[in-house]
Amino acid sequence: MPTLPGLKLIARDRRSKGHEVVDQSAGDIADVGEPLADEFVAFIEEARDELIAAGVVEMRRTRGDAYGYSGNYQQQYPAVTDRLAHSWGITATKTVAIQTISGRIALDMAMRALMSRHPNARGQRAIILDTLAWSGYQPLAEELGLALVHAAAHPEHGLSASAEGLTEAIEFCERENLVPVAAIPILPSNPTGVGMAPGELERYVEVAAAADLPVLVDAFYSPLAPEGHLETVGLNRAERGLAPEVLGYLGVLVGETKVTSSQNKTATVMWFAPERHDAVAIHLKTQMMKRLAATNTYPRPQEALVAYALHSFPKGIHAAMGPRFVALDDARSAMAEVCDDLGLPFSIGGSFYGTVALVDDDGRSLIRDESGKPATDAKAASEIMIQRYGLVGAPGAMFSPAPEAAVMARLTAAVTLADVEKVRGIFTQMLEAAKGS
Repeated sequence: MPTLPGLKLIARDRRSKGHEVVDQSAGDIADVGEPLADEFVAFIEEARDELIAAGVVEMRRTRGDAYGYSGNYQQQYPAVTDRLAHSWGITATKTVAIQTISGRIALDMAMRALMSRHPNARGQRAIILDTLAWSGYQPLAEELGLALVHAAAHPEHGLSASAEGLTEAIEFCERENLVPVAAIPILPSNPTGVGMAPGELERYVEVAAAADLPVLVDAFYSPLAPEGHLETVGLNRAERGLAPEVLGYLGVLVGETKVTSSQNKTATVMWFAPERHDAVAIHLKTQMMKRLAATNTYPRPQEALVAYALHSFPKGIHAAMGPRFVALDDARSAMAEVCDDLGLPFSIGGSFYGTVALVDDDGRSLIRDESGKPATDAKAASEIMIQRYGLVGAPGAMFSPAPEAAVMARLTAAVTLADVEKVRGIFTQMLEAAKGS
């Protein structure tokens, strides 16, 4: 199975050899080619002054240091994680949070902590995912010995997670002697570009809580959603609508600085800890802190500061992104327009990723080998796209084992409009080649 880092290396290698490459494997928000708002960049220093005044001494400016911060082994910045909870509209319930330096590390810590709730499991431990989920779960699960269970799709919910799909996934685990340790729905949208309808998260958590199953919402890209993270994920609605004994099963993975850069970022796992119903939250925090100390992956002060500033900026996160958000939104619209013009089914949600079905008018795959047969696995599909079209893409089979995923590819809109037009040219070639075969 290809990996996104591996595809990135292929793109870089082909460029270095003079080949034309359109890299659609994975995106960095900065690839849209526009800067953050000047007003926000200036505001970061104001936020720093605010934290210093509040007693966060690690933020004090220094002289003669490479980074401008005093050396410290500060494990967490409570002022920062408290600000995140406030930004998510959580007002009446205590939360616990662990912040680290990347989403992949945060997931690793969370998975280990969730597994530790079942130290003597009689079957293989598993996590329940959306029908299509981010490919990064696969190498982590393989390393930890976790099975991945993709919940079934339901017509009334499209390809998003649902309470019905979760119920069936739990029953499947029972039949297959799997021990689910967590359910991880993706909000506001999974790689297919769709997400839960308002109110579905509460139903989902109620089903999970009845099975003693923690729910970790993967909301890593939610700040990029046009409606904003507060509205599209709805943790504040869950806080109001769920009983405390159910709410204690709900947590969220947040990529709060991913909206500024993929190179310098933070990631936070935040969990509801209602009074007298905080056992899951306390267990997870204890276990994650052990892993944090063992790996020395404490949040860096300058990146924790940016997280605080983003969620404190008076005009909101999209205004803080400024021209960068406008360019992303334009690229999302342009990518959808290209696929619509060519008659290719395409869906893009609140992140910078969408999914296209590369099929002809008869529903046959456009990704075909030399004999005209459809490529049925991710490796073959990836090689065909690269060698024949110069498209370094992420085949749908990287995100789901379902046979239908073989005709899909994930696209990133974290690109310039010129790059979108290059994608148009490649898809046009694919369609023309299919007509001639």
